[in-house]
Amino acid sequence: MKKLALLAGGCGAVVAMAVIGAGPAAADAPDVTGETYGAAVQILKYQGYKPVFAGSIGKDLPQSQCLVIAQDSAGQTQRLRLDCKLPKGEEKPDAPNTHRMVPPGGSMPTAPDGHGQTDNRPTPGAGTVTVTPRPVG
Repeated sequence: MKKLALLAGGCGAVVAMAVIGAGPAAADAPDVTGETYGAAVQILKYQGYKPVFAGSIGKDLPQSQCLVIAQDSAGQTQRLRLDCKLPKGEEKPDAPNTHRMVPPGGSMPTAPDGHGQTDNRPTPGAGTVTVTPRPVG
């Protein structure tokens, strides 16, 4: 009887160690193909993965607006390939966070000069300044 109790206790200990040693099951990274790169990076970072740019085709779109076409896993690192070609029939979108620095028309409002005439000369250096942010890393 003592041998049976020891055998049952030993088997229970082996099963308990196997369950504890297994730990939590490894989850697969979320599939972000078809998402924009900006959204894919946010999704992966939120889930604890490290997104890495792995190249792109085309150069019509800002990187954050490119579509993820392929995703390769290497542990916690997720390599993302992008499609940055502009679809047919669509116009190139403005880059995010760009602002006009000069009023439309590029000239100052008319102001009277000393002789009752209006002075409607262009503002020196007038034009549109576009700043395009480039993500690093």
